[in-house]
Amino acid sequence: MKNIQTSLLSAFESSGMTYDELAKRTNLPKSALHRYINGDTEKIPIDRFQSICDELQVDASEILGWKSPAPPPEEPLRDDVRLLIRGLNKLSPDQLEQATNVMRAMFAKYADYFTKEHDDND
Repeated sequence: MKNIQTSLLSAFESSGMTYDELAKRTNLPKSALHRYINGDTEKIPIDRFQSICDELQVDASEILGWKSPAPPPEEPLRDDVRLLIRGLNKLSPDQLEQATNVMRAMFAKYADYFTKEHDDND
């Protein structure tokens, strides 16, 4: 339950709202909101919990720990990088291996970008 309260408090603080504002938006008593958000009570009625999450613009299932938060949006690729990738996709396997070796040599100090683990997370 502690993780739920921690997540709920974090979402509330990130929203920039006051308890008064959240109370008006959810039509819930300010005192109840304070108890729910600060973990003074372990029982939050599901309809109230959902209303709070909706107003804080957070996914209730994330607060409950049922699913991971969405990853941050990726930075869009520059046009020159997009063209490079398009060209790499047209190479034969041998040519692609050669190009990869050249890039590894060029970016040796960034070696972790060429590991299998990094590729899986990108």
